[in-house]
Amino acid sequence: MSLTPDTHRPLSRRGLLAGFGALGVLGAAGLAGCSTPAPGTSSAGGATDIGTINFYNNVLGEESQKAAWQAAVDGWQKKSGKSVKPVIYPYDQASTQLALAARSGDFAGVGQAGPWQVLVPTGILADVSDLAAGMSLPSRIIDSLRIDGKLHYLPVNASGIGLVGDGRIADQVGLRAGLSVEDFSAALERIKKQDAKLIPYAAVTKNPDLKDAVHWMWGWGSPVVTDDRKVTIGDAESVAAVTWYKQLQDAGLIKSGVARGDARILFARGQAVLYDDAPLARKFVTTNGGSAELASAVRPLQRPQVKGAPSFNRFWGSGLFCSSGKGERTSKDFIAYVAGDLGAATALYQQSALAPADATVAAQVPGLAQDTFQTLFRTEIADHSRAAAWDRLSAYAQIDTAIGDGVAAILAGQSGVQAGLNELRKKVQDVLAQNP
Repeated sequence: MSLTPDTHRPLSRRGLLAGFGALGVLGAAGLAGCSTPAPGTSSAGGATDIGTINFYNNVLGEESQKAAWQAAVDGWQKKSGKSVKPVIYPYDQASTQLALAARSGDFAGVGQAGPWQVLVPTGILADVSDLAAGMSLPSRIIDSLRIDGKLHYLPVNASGIGLVGDGRIADQVGLRAGLSVEDFSAALERIKKQDAKLIPYAAVTKNPDLKDAVHWMWGWGSPVVTDDRKVTIGDAESVAAVTWYKQLQDAGLIKSGVARGDARILFARGQAVLYDDAPLARKFVTTNGGSAELASAVRPLQRPQVKGAPSFNRFWGSGLFCSSGKGERTSKDFIAYVAGDLGAATALYQQSALAPADATVAAQVPGLAQDTFQTLFRTEIADHSRAAAWDRLSAYAQIDTAIGDGVAAILAGQSGVQAGLNELRKKVQDVLAQNP
């Protein structure tokens, strides 16, 4: 199984069209900051400076993030003597707006909202590998986002979807890092035995979030989709993973019909002990009406292992991308500032609870080192996270949906595990065949 995929074949124009209907991914970008990495020269010979750059985003239109992002924009404008022209659109329109701008030839500048994947086939995105080289970013995540050795997207906050739980109960039942899946299951059984009203693990069991099945398949040793597009769904490892997952449901250790939003509410109400979420999990406790005591007890947990093999989490994060050629150097300078200004990183952390991806920057954000939750999330979850091979495709959402639908049907008893995964393999192969 490949742990750090380095390259992928180029995406097609057909892939771009498939991306028109995709919802935006890697939404509100985090800020990172300390010493600003100097933007290098682009591989494109036509890279130039320009007086004003466009900034395609949704964050300047959202009250929860506007102040921190406006501070970053203002800071860069003051430092560079250049200007930013915001192009704001709602998050759920990002994919369509980006694709239309690319098709009309109007996309020029820096993008934050929307799936950068839909722009790759056009060849208009700059390679930001030079910026990444000057930062302390998670290498597994960076490598898994490269396409033919190029990095078109710079994560400024990079983590994963990992296990989080009530640390008070976790201590009682022995939930900790380094557990085998057998020990993990036994701990869930102890929770159920102690309080039958509790849901031990509010795992996702319905779409649109059942792409969560992927990280369990990875843990059992199935690549799911390899770097050369071979679909391994239905192999012995993926069958074992989904069989185990269904056994948890059949035993009442996880609950049927749960989406991520449901799990957040169940956890905040104290009705569930564990669930899977991003590094905003602690904040979601309070926004969903949870107590301050629970919020302070929320603890990230390393995913359990199968026979001592490494476990993984699916990449979750946010970042920036930019057009190549005219204005590329200026756009990269803006990205470098956003990724390297300590004040910007501090503002976003304080306002949105998002830690910067750059470990060197994170170490200097006031208060972050004392934030036990964020520190543990980095070591227990982010450091064990990676992107899927299809996360670099404009059709990534179609594949995620197909996987979720297929696993949901198995959990609902509509098909057996082997037969259901065999059918799912064919569906994923069809999507890949339509996006050569």
